[in-house]
Amino acid sequence: MGAFLTTLQGRLFSMSLADLRGAFGLDVIEGAWLSTAMNAAQLLTMPATVWLSLIFGPARVIIVPSMTIALATLTIPFVRSYELLVFLHVIVGLCLGTYLPLTISLALRSLKPHFWLLAMAVYSLRASFGTDLGVGLSGIYVDMVDWRWIYWTGSLVGPLIAFIAWKALPLTPIDHDKLRNSDWGGMAMFCLSLTLLFAGCSLGETLGWFDSGVVAACLAGGALLLVMSIVNIASNKYAFVDLSALGNHNVRTALLIACLYGVLMAPTSILIPNFLAAIGKLKPLQTGSATIIVFGTYLAMTPVAVRLARRVDARLLLIAGLSTIVFTSAYCGSSINNEWRTDQYAPALILFAIGECLTLMGIIPTIVINMNPAHAAAIGVYAPLARVFAPGVAGGVIALILRLSSDTHSAMLKAGVEGGQPIVVQRAVSVIAREAAVLSYVDGFYLVFWVGIIALLLAATLKRAPVNPLTRPRPAS
Repeated sequence: MGAFLTTLQGRLFSMSLADLRGAFGLDVIEGAWLSTAMNAAQLLTMPATVWLSLIFGPARVIIVPSMTIALATLTIPFVRSYELLVFLHVIVGLCLGTYLPLTISLALRSLKPHFWLLAMAVYSLRASFGTDLGVGLSGIYVDMVDWRWIYWTGSLVGPLIAFIAWKALPLTPIDHDKLRNSDWGGMAMFCLSLTLLFAGCSLGETLGWFDSGVVAACLAGGALLLVMSIVNIASNKYAFVDLSALGNHNVRTALLIACLYGVLMAPTSILIPNFLAAIGKLKPLQTGSATIIVFGTYLAMTPVAVRLARRVDARLLLIAGLSTIVFTSAYCGSSINNEWRTDQYAPALILFAIGECLTLMGIIPTIVINMNPAHAAAIGVYAPLARVFAPGVAGGVIALILRLSSDTHSAMLKAGVEGGQPIVVQRAVSVIAREAAVLSYVDGFYLVFWVGIIALLLAATLKRAPVNPLTRPRPAS
């Protein structure tokens, strides 16, 4: 529930940001800062969550943030001070960052191996549930119910998560020795570096990238801190995390593919919803039908993926999923035009959903069955790079590429238009702007295609996993 809430809350907020700006009386830049405050704050706590759970116990690390989320989201709709709004969104982000790192680790520790694949499948659903269902749900909240429910969803779910954690998880004693001797400086450097880099990419399009001192400072400072934290991890034997966790080729490669997954799911999370909004002039409530197709397909495909994962190598699932995404991206890139709407996109949406499901159900088991159990805490630190950091950076980069592509195609199309009557020129400019936008989305699909090709090449290097509870016994030779 925490993993689902993290993805859903972020999607609800991003899709409803324009309406929230109107409700709070904010301009575009203030709205962008509000979004960055909540999303970037997750990276301050996410890499440290597994470590904190070893010190304070998972129950405390879940219960306290859950109740804090409930109080913060209950309060936000009544606040009109911008500084207090930013502060409360930072608090919500800090608390949301605690859920994802603990989900899989607690599931694997608490469940029998027979149920591990089921737990992974349910966990993988959170990506589609939040990203796809959140689009239509945000439209329902804003247009039919009340925009305040964008926040009050967390007010209801937070206490429920806290109650379940209180009933299910034991309150373990606080490890005071680990609390005193932990590498808090190295942990702070690592978390802050990811936060600054994420903030720079998130604010880049709004503030003008390197024309903005804030963006330049975030990117440069984040990169410098990241280098320093890596040096600290490599040279300090008491560092909070160990680089040896990445020594396994399969784990390292699967994490890299997981980072690329932020781009690979862009067709259903960014490209198609934004195309329908920008070219089709549809509101979130109307584009929700497209994302419901994705979520429905993903939900129906999940049991099939679990059944396949019990019988075939996870590498085959991964390659099948990546191949589906690559093929569908090439199809969309070569076929779309300004008349495409949900009906035309429906086959592609179904194929993308199947590809995303198979890909994620290939990545997660590959990491789990190949990692050393002693490195579980370290993997919990590196995993946020793929879960939040990579998709956030991918979103900023894709927005930049779409804008640059649109400007380039617009200039090329205008070069072939001769001057004439003002009404003719005005009409031509309107058509050129529309077609340039369509061509930018074509380039977006081709970007996904090439990233998919890179992911396929990486997947082809994966080696056979050792014997484990998820694989069938090998026949005796």
